[in-house]
Amino acid sequence: MNNPVKDDNNDASGDVVERSYCTNIEDFASVAAREMMGRYLGSFLDPLVITPSELVHSSKYLKRLSDSGRVLMNAVDKVGTLQAKAKNVSAATRVKELHTLVSTGVRKAWDEDKEKPVPSVTAATFLKQVEAVRASGAERDHQIGRLLTEVLFQQKTWRDKATTLVALLSQTKGTPLFTFMEPWLAETLRSDQALDQLLGFADRLEDRCTDLADLWRGALQVRETAAPVMSEINALIASGVAPNCRNSVEYGLLRTLAAKDPLRSAEPEIEIQAIFDMFRKLWNGGDICGGAKTVGNLERRQNRWITTEGVTDLLRERKVVADRLAYLMTLTTLAIGPTNRNTLKTFIDHYFGDQDFVPRTIGGPEPPVPKMQTLTTIYKALKGSWLPENEKYPAMAKVEQAQMELLKRARLFEQIEKKGGGAAQKVLTLVDLARKGTFIEGEPLAAVGPVLQTYLRDPTFLSEYVAGASGEDRAKKIALLSKTLGSFGISWNAA
Repeated sequence: MNNPVKDDNNDASGDVVERSYCTNIEDFASVAAREMMGRYLGSFLDPLVITPSELVHSSKYLKRLSDSGRVLMNAVDKVGTLQAKAKNVSAATRVKELHTLVSTGVRKAWDEDKEKPVPSVTAATFLKQVEAVRASGAERDHQIGRLLTEVLFQQKTWRDKATTLVALLSQTKGTPLFTFMEPWLAETLRSDQALDQLLGFADRLEDRCTDLADLWRGALQVRETAAPVMSEINALIASGVAPNCRNSVEYGLLRTLAAKDPLRSAEPEIEIQAIFDMFRKLWNGGDICGGAKTVGNLERRQNRWITTEGVTDLLRERKVVADRLAYLMTLTTLAIGPTNRNTLKTFIDHYFGDQDFVPRTIGGPEPPVPKMQTLTTIYKALKGSWLPENEKYPAMAKVEQAQMELLKRARLFEQIEKKGGGAAQKVLTLVDLARKGTFIEGEPLAAVGPVLQTYLRDPTFLSEYVAGASGEDRAKKIALLSKTLGSFGISWNAA
């Protein structure tokens, strides 16, 4: 709760800023108002292990908050400014109104505790004492809130508070009291300290995000280090009766993604891949936890690494131009959002705009076959990329041209011919190269066809290939080769 998510006034679960607009003291008890308290008073609430709901119903902690210096003032200033913007009113006026309301609320709570102290209550006696509350409407909720606060004060950890609330909820399913208490449980799921206790310490930030995303879907795989109550909380979310809990989990994920710690590693290559992997985990058939804000957080995370300087350093680690291009195209498949794609686009334009693209790309002392396979990888990546078609196809043509030139310079077919072995061995060598992506579909692969046909027509080919096999085994070998050749557009029927 310490670090509000950037642009909180555009909350994924609704316009919480506008909904939290308080005009009287009673409004502070609303779910939206308490949610804002959780976001902007986390530095006060978390060390004390209390929820916003407990704060609202406790004169002791309200007094302590008002005496805590700038914590309360800063929170009121921030929230008042956000609310003024949402309502299109004067920020100075709204902040002043909010300060007055808060001061009045603190005094009222203090006076109430003196005049009507909360009776002694425990989790075991809570429901019975709720039945004794004679008030109705908002006043009834207020008195029940005071009782529940007294119960929760007896629990000194987030794990204990959540366990107590879940036990009470299990006894009140389908009642107004369940609806009243469910947001209180949601507030125990918001802070990092609470999540550490409930979900268990995560080895990596990636693991925490995965747990939160699974919990949001009601599909959490509870770890051994997690609190047992998480199974019940997961079931509540899965059944759809705990919307506020689900919203808290969503906010927790957004806050975690906005943190500065890496998801998986401080190494750029590993972290860029990890961020993309997280995007795929969070995506669920068009539904993503946190919506556009999650995608924005992931885009910003990648942008720490996908910068002009960062990409330049990554490419310089590859000494050969073809390898640089291959990794650049790998990055295009991992890039999230327009900012990162635009950065990579400048590098793509640079490389494919080079007048000496072909000689630079195929140059170097490396063996020709691995380099041809690298070119095929680049070609396929271009074909499936987000580049506009008027740029994609010219780039693909350049890569195909480069592979054809490399094929000629390497005299690959001549080298295969010079090697030992009969026609069958040469066919299998070419087929193996084709299956490994050595030839781009198009002119390079088409050039393989006539060479293969020459060997296939060799009188010794079939006998060498079947190697004495007969009957069903012979038929299987022939059928397999025929099918493989057919996948390359080469027809062959054994005589």
